[in-house]
Amino acid sequence: MRTNTQRIFERMSKGAFLSVDSTDLEVKHLYDDIEENFADYEDYFSELGLRLEAGDGYFYFSRVQEGKLTIEQKLLSFARWVDILDFLKTYDITFSTGFQFRSTHILERINLDVELRDKARKLFRKQNTNKDIVDKLISELTGMGFAEIINEEDGTYKVTAAIRYAEELVNLITIYNEEDTPEP
Repeated sequence: MRTNTQRIFERMSKGAFLSVDSTDLEVKHLYDDIEENFADYEDYFSELGLRLEAGDGYFYFSRVQEGKLTIEQKLLSFARWVDILDFLKTYDITFSTGFQFRSTHILERINLDVELRDKARKLFRKQNTNKDIVDKLISELTGMGFAEIINEEDGTYKVTAAIRYAEELVNLITIYNEEDTPEP
């Protein structure tokens, strides 16, 4: 266990996830080690103020004490992932665990689909070109561990089980009609 502790910390303390279906051998090895020694890792990281969390096919850290994040910052981050998932589901409704895509296909769709282009530009206002937008999107997805490259020659990526985290967050949203809104 201890030989992997530093590598797990380095990856997950930056907000990345470890997924069961990763094709990256190191990530897969770290995932398997956590799965086999979950209680030990949970105890160890709790001493550092980190809560080791297990989802459906993924692991991540959450903070035991929140620190300086305000509710507003959390909501902004949450809203961003809602918008990213909305964009991805507009790109392809089946975009989820196991889905494979190429950056060039997303770029082609943005160039052809006005709705997708508008959503992309709202997401990444600081990017100047559609290619910059796609590069930034993929950078965010891979940085979090939600996707990983599986073929560098043709730029094919695979969506990992960690995307379920964002999907589960979005599924927590309940929209009430005025008729359904409880009385104060």
